[in-house]
Amino acid sequence: MEQIKKALENFMTGIDKDPRISLSHIGLFSVLLHIREEFDGKEPFPVKRDELMKSAKISSTATYFKIIRQLHEYGYIHYLPTFNRMSQSKVSLSSKDETVQN
Repeated sequence: MEQIKKALENFMTGIDKDPRISLSHIGLFSVLLHIREEFDGKEPFPVKRDELMKSAKISSTATYFKIIRQLHEYGYIHYLPTFNRMSQSKVSLSSKDETVQN
């Protein structure tokens, strides 16, 4: 539970001053935070695009890829995509020290 609190606090501190972040970013990050806890906080953890999209209420795959790449580019997550349909992409949540501040 402490890991969730710390990760959420770090994210909220970062986005407070980051005008690039939209509701879609916040929604996807919160789903990723929940999934990380399903894996007992172990990182990187595997993710399934369709499950993330459904939970984050993102209906377009183009929007999903844009949002997850932006979270990665902005330093809020580490996204390790796979281009093999037989394996899952992986995500790690960044610590506050790694979060890019705008």
